[in-house]
Amino acid sequence: MMMRKEPALRARGRAWLLVVTLFTCYAYFPARWADWNQNSRFDLTRALVEQRTIRIDAYYLNTGDYSAFGGHVYSDKAPGLSFVAVPAYYAFEAVAGIPLVQSALNRMAANPAFASTLRQDGSGLQNEKVAVAAALCAVTWVVVSLPSVLLALLLYRGLRRTSVATGDASLMVLAYGLATIAFPYSTVFYGHQLAAVLLFAAFQLLSGDRIPSSGRLFIAGVLLGLAVLTEFPALITAALLTAYAAWSLRPKLHTLVWLAAGALPFAITLGCYNAAAFGSPFTSSYRYLATFSNIANTGTLGFTHPRWEAVWGITFSPYRGLFFLSPFLLLAVPGTWRLLRQPATRPATLLSTLIVLAHGLAIVSWYDWRGGYAIGPRNLLPVLPFLMPAVAKGWTLAARHGTLRWLLLAVSFAFVWVAAVSGQDFAPVDFDNPLLQYFWPKLRAGDITRNLGMVMGLHGWWSLMPPLFLSTTAAWFLARHPSGRFAAGETL
Repeated sequence: MMMRKEPALRARGRAWLLVVTLFTCYAYFPARWADWNQNSRFDLTRALVEQRTIRIDAYYLNTGDYSAFGGHVYSDKAPGLSFVAVPAYYAFEAVAGIPLVQSALNRMAANPAFASTLRQDGSGLQNEKVAVAAALCAVTWVVVSLPSVLLALLLYRGLRRTSVATGDASLMVLAYGLATIAFPYSTVFYGHQLAAVLLFAAFQLLSGDRIPSSGRLFIAGVLLGLAVLTEFPALITAALLTAYAAWSLRPKLHTLVWLAAGALPFAITLGCYNAAAFGSPFTSSYRYLATFSNIANTGTLGFTHPRWEAVWGITFSPYRGLFFLSPFLLLAVPGTWRLLRQPATRPATLLSTLIVLAHGLAIVSWYDWRGGYAIGPRNLLPVLPFLMPAVAKGWTLAARHGTLRWLLLAVSFAFVWVAAVSGQDFAPVDFDNPLLQYFWPKLRAGDITRNLGMVMGLHGWWSLMPPLFLSTTAAWFLARHPSGRFAAGETL
């Protein structure tokens, strides 16, 4: 039977629905305040813009994530996200000087709904702190939330190239964006989501139906180089993608030269940064950690050997388990099996599976596999998109078990949202089941994550109504309006 081609206009409509829904939900929850991880990264951005230096001596008191060397303090994070954020912070500084904007920030500082989310013993909503928090939020929207939406579109396009129905593909993209840990980490100034979009975009360039041109190879190299500069563990995926390109494309030397040409400027940038901060281009910020010296003193920069505790911890445990928070991702198991049996999808599926397993192996071999204050296994975020084609295929295969697959998706949405919208911090390391012991009690008590609804005067649970209504309406529409399969030649 010939597949029915869905009109391009309808496909674009689904894409726009995904864009509006995801960005609205991401932007609705501003970056969390007093978060060590993102403060360390943002401190570097502020130092670059305000003081023209990579030293964060003037800012580091807001974080414990820093490195100390030569009598100065530096961010202990990969610097890529901080570098990328510099233009956005420049722009915010220019806009913040406008009287109308200053007046809006002053009104926010006096907002009682925001004030109710502060610690009792804190210093309150001081104007200066509100301005910095607003800058952090604006920059996060530009360099984290928007790239996360772009990743969703890339994933949507990639799924539509497979035998997954377009309606299922769009629903699975929405599920990735709002029913996995990609949701909370698309709202904070962490590097994981930016690394994910860079790696997955490079994957799309190198594993598509067309043989990549020299220009596409160069762009893929740029993406891989920036991904590693943003999150150091991205080096594993970058190496695997490079090896795949060298194996599958001809001529090999031509492929490697163009990939290297794209990535080289970022390797040089990292070397210059390390040399300026730590005295050698071949050292790392993790060697000079000020607060978590155990990481530097364990194995090689914290990497030793795989541990079963970590394997269980990042997969099924209530502590940091990916499949505990998002059980619908288990559909990747039958999906992978089916995709491997199809010659057309076998190479990309093998590559995606190897990427996920290799990255996971590195994480379970790392001293800090827990990820500190976190929701789920945040260190798996850069490779989570590579799991989604198999999940989408598994969703299609489970159509005959409609109640079960919808139950898995509903539980995933509920668990992730409870964790993402409860309280002002991610879960500390000392809870066996953060969902039940930490996030749920905060939600019941009305301790809701700061959000734009509070700017409009909504308090507590009521402030969650706008994004909940939008996201559930979008999911209902995508589920109630199935469509034909993707046909060759159709574009977004």
